[in-house]
Amino acid sequence: MQPIDLLIAHGAVVTMDARRTIHYDGALAIDGGRIVDVGPADLVEGRYAPARTIDARRRAVLPGLVDTHHHFLQNLLKGTPDDLALVDWIDCVSSPRIVLAVGGYLAGDFGLQIHSSRLGCVEALRSGITCLLNMEWATPPEVVDVFEDLGLRVVQTLTLTDVDQWNREGMLLPEAEVWDLAGRLIERCRRSKLVQFRYGLACPNSCSPELIQKVRALATENGVGIHIHIAETEFEWDNMQRLYGKTPTRHLHDLGLLAPDVLGAHCIWLSDDDIGLLRDSGTRVAHNPECNMKVADGIAPIAKMLQAGVVVSLGTDSCAVNDNMDMFEAMRVAAFLQKVSRMDPTALSADQVLEMATLGGARALGLEADLGSLEVGKKADVIVVDLTGTHLRPINNLVNNLVYCASAANDVETVIVDGRLVVDNRRLVGHDEATIVAQAEEEAIRRSRAAGLPVSPYYQ
Repeated sequence: MQPIDLLIAHGAVVTMDARRTIHYDGALAIDGGRIVDVGPADLVEGRYAPARTIDARRRAVLPGLVDTHHHFLQNLLKGTPDDLALVDWIDCVSSPRIVLAVGGYLAGDFGLQIHSSRLGCVEALRSGITCLLNMEWATPPEVVDVFEDLGLRVVQTLTLTDVDQWNREGMLLPEAEVWDLAGRLIERCRRSKLVQFRYGLACPNSCSPELIQKVRALATENGVGIHIHIAETEFEWDNMQRLYGKTPTRHLHDLGLLAPDVLGAHCIWLSDDDIGLLRDSGTRVAHNPECNMKVADGIAPIAKMLQAGVVVSLGTDSCAVNDNMDMFEAMRVAAFLQKVSRMDPTALSADQVLEMATLGGARALGLEADLGSLEVGKKADVIVVDLTGTHLRPINNLVNNLVYCASAANDVETVIVDGRLVVDNRRLVGHDEATIVAQAEEEAIRRSRAAGLPVSPYYQ
């Protein structure tokens, strides 16, 4: 019998392979950070001598969830105003905190970025997210240490902008600082097993054509991807029409930006021609249904994009405009939103939306060779979901029950990233969760008070 690191046995293994195979009494063998075997438990179990075995009876075993759009800094803004349009929310809620982060970075005080990232990693892992794209402002290379320490796979994206449409002093890093930081992040991420780098253009509204073309050239030269908010608001649509006589997507296409290494967040305000441009260029999309609903940006035409052949993934966006990182909730909402907006109950199925949260997310990040499904040779990013809760029973259709009934906070039991057990029986491995939460709250309160920003009366 072959020695291996870990065997997960007797669970319902949802592989997300090409045939969408489910082994209802299945097993998964992991060694050296990779999946070495998957199949019926009675066949797999007898081949291995594991250092540890996880009994997954009455559990589902899934690929780790892939969250393709998030902002860790905003994990400190849960419960902020919910009665603002996005442009007003950015002005009143987000921009003042970006100023804090930028000012802290320039002063060498990285506490806000470090503690918000630690808090975000904990919530992500406890929610079954094993890979996440984090789009952030002025985040130092030291944040990569946080991701590696807690064990989350991250695509770290540095937000770039050169048009201050909010006229808020201190919001933009000086140009020399931006390119120096980008270079240092690229080099640090190249030394990491878990973290990759992308350039992050903020959005067409806040990036000049010159910056967009410069980033396109640098991304190609350095072999890294690009992430950008595209067509998120009616305001952006109207502004691009006024400035250039084009849709936001056509504007980016004509500047030469769109390509398979580009992931566009939101993509709500699209024409049929825009969808064709995304498809033909190979540009991928990160759909964030709950954020889009809360700030009333609109409903992205996800069903239409999928029908056209666009790769679409799923994101939670931020805890300031969604307020949680529950990808199961995001799946449920994404499916329901397409059904009701199209008045068609078949518009987006549970199978499709589960793919968006797993293999679709891996494809959106160009990582499908390693992530997104439970297949031999792929990296061992795996979650185990408890199926015993009353809200999940009875199991009439396993995928439907997971998408429409499961809850990250209640049901994610075990999380493995790169073969490393990071959440075990709902407990963070190697870290004290309460301490991480307390330190993040202390840092948020300290920085807010020092800047004269409001602090909740809860903490007075």
